[in-house]
Amino acid sequence: MIQIPPGERFDELLDLAEHTAFHLETADNYRADIETDSLTAWRVDEARDPGGDWFGPWTRQVQRMTERGVAVTRARIVTIPHSTYTRYLLALTRHNIAAGEEVRYLPRNQADPEDAVAEDFWLLDEHTLAYSLFDDRGRWTGAAATVDPRQLRAAAEVRDRVWSAAIPYQDYLFGRSP
Repeated sequence: MIQIPPGERFDELLDLAEHTAFHLETADNYRADIETDSLTAWRVDEARDPGGDWFGPWTRQVQRMTERGVAVTRARIVTIPHSTYTRYLLALTRHNIAAGEEVRYLPRNQADPEDAVAEDFWLLDEHTLAYSLFDDRGRWTGAAATVDPRQLRAAAEVRDRVWSAAIPYQDYLFGRSP
């Protein structure tokens, strides 16, 4: 496995995707220094839009990818009742959607038990798998990438199960069944 730090090197990894870039998220809480101020302000007023300039690098990355024909998708497996952080992400997700991502949510109790505790990962096309890395405080520190065929197949199977069971963001947000 090759370790990829956050920032430019991680963006370069995402740029390897030619057709699809799928992201699986399975934790109910994440810690990222870049969003600390946004999350703190949102906790004071949950009606506040948590987006802003800090989120611009990500939305520009997604726009670059989608403009060249890459389908960027994300599935979040979440616990109900939602954690504060999950509610924050629900408020923030409209910016992911506006940038071109397709985002779905899957209640943890509806997920395959093994998928519900899977490591977060990015699957780029079917040729690169990047597991998210976190430090002991839960902060994202980059990714560990592999091209191992067995790991790629296993990740594709998780993706297919989760994606087919997950609920599109708008339907999930407004409590509509797909």
